[in-house]
Amino acid sequence: MNRHANNSRPSSVEAATNSRHPLTGWLAVARFGFYTLSFSLIASLAFTPWLETLNLSWWKVFRRCVSLAAAASLWLCLRQEGRSFASYGFSAWSGAGKRELLTGLLVGAACLAGLFGIGLFLGFYQVDVTQDRAKLWRTVIGFIPAAALVAALEEAIFRGFLLQQLLASSKTAAVLASSALYSVVHLRTPLAELSTWMELGGLFLLGVVLSLSYLKTNRLLFAVGLHGALAYGARVNKLFIGHPYPELSWLIGTGRLVNGLIGWAALLGLGGWIGWRSRTDKGGGGHVA
Repeated sequence: MNRHANNSRPSSVEAATNSRHPLTGWLAVARFGFYTLSFSLIASLAFTPWLETLNLSWWKVFRRCVSLAAAASLWLCLRQEGRSFASYGFSAWSGAGKRELLTGLLVGAACLAGLFGIGLFLGFYQVDVTQDRAKLWRTVIGFIPAAALVAALEEAIFRGFLLQQLLASSKTAAVLASSALYSVVHLRTPLAELSTWMELGGLFLLGVVLSLSYLKTNRLLFAVGLHGALAYGARVNKLFIGHPYPELSWLIGTGRLVNGLIGWAALLGLGGWIGWRSRTDKGGGGHVA
């Protein structure tokens, strides 16, 4: 009984955002964006003299600077607000929190297994293991900590800071805006290509699913686990899986996973599962674990 009562109680961040003027959240997001853009420009322009020597484009360097700049901007914004990372959804590292993290990892792994299993069974995918064994093991093992770091940082930014700042407006606006930002910053190909728009849609749906998991638990741990598993799968699958029918990429996607209708369907199903699991708690805002 106490567990349900505690979970139905709003988090400290949610209580704070509900009492603020909606414009405050948008201004905080704008400030974060200004810091990130400024830091990225300064760092990438300072690197300009070495671009030709290292055979790198300025845009590629700028994109890499954005991640570090976003982390620095998040730290600066939290310092200005007098808050901690834990207060944005990383607190309660208890039994429930650990279960949510593990559940996120397992759900992500199950989604990947289902997606690849169905694709292989129907002939959309084929097993195509890279012959570069050094690259294979370097990626399979070495990308584990990278995926964990990316998941924790991106969840802290998009479902931690941005989503929760925008909750002062409304839940719908916060979810849509933070998910749209999440999809746009991950773009890597020109907008003229169909696959780009398909990927935008898939990343947006993933952002919505991850936002929903926070709103149902008041913690980011399930989202971190799910995000980490999917990020790992998106990177590693290219070393094992081939796509013999590139003309069907709109349906089955590519190595990016979320840029096909099958990937969209998986994300919609996952979002429905999270909503269904949360409704099994009497308080309506409990666990997904």
